[in-house]
Amino acid sequence: MYIFTSASQRVFWFLCLLLFTSAASAKEHPSYLTPKYCDGLVQQFVDTGMRSLGKYVNNHFDPKYRGGIRNTIHFLEQRSSWISECDEYLQDTANTSAFYNRQLTDNILAAIDGLAKELQLVREGVEYSDENGVNNPTPFIKERYQQLAELVDEHHTRYLMKKQFQ
Repeated sequence: MYIFTSASQRVFWFLCLLLFTSAASAKEHPSYLTPKYCDGLVQQFVDTGMRSLGKYVNNHFDPKYRGGIRNTIHFLEQRSSWISECDEYLQDTANTSAFYNRQLTDNILAAIDGLAKELQLVREGVEYSDENGVNNPTPFIKERYQQLAELVDEHHTRYLMKKQFQ
């Protein structure tokens, strides 16, 4: 039979408390979330997602076609949700962010949500008057897209530089 000494008893209880606290504060995440999955999701958005979004905004955006706007809003909301989920997972498990750093991740997610909100306003019929008084939301949408593209480009550049020096 083992008898705890005062010091070993304190260590035992401290370890129990530590184990209980970390188990209680650990957040449950879906099993599909892994650093590799999240990195792939972000890279897909940076590469093909932004290319597709840019082609839509710059070549095919027309406020008369509500279906295309709806699909683009859905795309943006879906990616924002997926990337946010990955970001939470990465913060909890690896103390990192989905994009290059915390600030850039917050800015990119806000830009995605801002573009989706602007598109929703166009879809709802809000008028965007140009200097001639004509309803023309295209410059506003392009400006929102450009803000997002610049942030994503900043992430991509930093990501490539980081990989180069590893």
